[in-house]
Amino acid sequence: PPPPPPPPRLRRFQQQTRRPPLPSQTKRIYIDLRPLSTNRDVTFLAAPLDSTFRDTMILRSALFLLSVLPVLSSAFTASTPPRSAMATVRQQQRHHQRRWPSSSSHTALNSSNGNGNGNDREESILTEAASTKSKDGIDSAMRTKLLSESIAPWRTVRLFLYASLGSGAFIGGLVTLSGVAAALSGVKGEVDMNTEYLNLAIDFGAAATFAFLFKYDVDKGSELNTNVEAKLERKRRDKKLSEAMKARERTLQDLNLSVRVSADGKQTKEASVSALQTGAKQHLIVVAGGRQAIRDALLGANLMQMDFALRDVLVVPYEYGVSAAERQSRPSGGFGERPQWETANYVAECVGDGWEEYIESEMADAVEQNGEKVKEDGIAIVVKNTGSIIRRGVGKVPWRDMVNELEGTKDDGVEMADLRFLSPGS
Repeated sequence: PPPPPPPPRLRRFQQQTRRPPLPSQTKRIYIDLRPLSTNRDVTFLAAPLDSTFRDTMILRSALFLLSVLPVLSSAFTASTPPRSAMATVRQQQRHHQRRWPSSSSHTALNSSNGNGNGNDREESILTEAASTKSKDGIDSAMRTKLLSESIAPWRTVRLFLYASLGSGAFIGGLVTLSGVAAALSGVKGEVDMNTEYLNLAIDFGAAATFAFLFKYDVDKGSELNTNVEAKLERKRRDKKLSEAMKARERTLQDLNLSVRVSADGKQTKEASVSALQTGAKQHLIVVAGGRQAIRDALLGANLMQMDFALRDVLVVPYEYGVSAAERQSRPSGGFGERPQWETANYVAECVGDGWEEYIESEMADAVEQNGEKVKEDGIAIVVKNTGSIIRRGVGKVPWRDMVNELEGTKDDGVEMADLRFLSPGS
């Protein structure tokens, strides 16, 4: 049976807003709701369903999702660190670096050490590229481009999608614009202008969006290409610096120290750093700087005598800028000749050749990284009993933190100090 006629008010509204229907594209749907409480018929008129507009919206939504998925995928890939054994090692190193500054650079001893995670993927790729030599036939420009593509993958695919989808939306907008112009001039009749205006806004809006994304991605690629070479050069420089510092670790093992082996500090015994570390399991904290910096450091260390004894720590002061002759002419013992904090049992003195060259090289690196003021503020070098330097720093020495970092007690499986081979009669 045919549907019942609509109410008079709805019929008048239909007559005012009625437009010529398109039989092939328009379908009217009447919904007859009969409430149970009354016998009154309530009739609603659904909006005309334009199948062409519906299909167009579905297609454009699919194209938009297709263009957004590569962007989301690349962002997720860039934010996810690589899952490899080397990445795990680097993650542990970064965790250690957040607790203490890296031993390959001189940093402020009493400053905050948190430097953020950074971009894990970029750091790992640049570190690996700096440690490998470039193959023959690959110039620097091509190498930079390949590194940029490795750091930010899928850029070429994204640019292609932006260009193709943006140009398609722009061409579709031009076609829609020509149809609107024809309808306004009367050449083309029976055109739904609201739908055409909406299509026009969608087409040109999509074209503008894809153009913005294309320009943004191109600018980011240019910025990455500009910075990747500088970052790679810095990585190479840091690698050379690290290798030089590793070489100085080996040099330090051959240097000699004068250690006090009597209760009053008058009897001493000379031994090499390697002998102190392998035989006596001694940790070393080398402090170098001006006279005032050495004095302040030793006064602060005087409060940690018990901790030094429990953790087998020797403090090695070295006054920078003083000639060897002047250093040897100073009194070596006796009451009233030298302050007590200079002759404590935990204080070892530098003897023999090689110390001046070693301190000069360490000071040169510290000055290069922190300025000339380092010569007055002083530097500190923490050496574990395994021979590895675990920390380098400038400024005031935080003795409590440095001693806790060494952790040279029996609880850590490290034997306590055995100084019998350093006795005066041996």
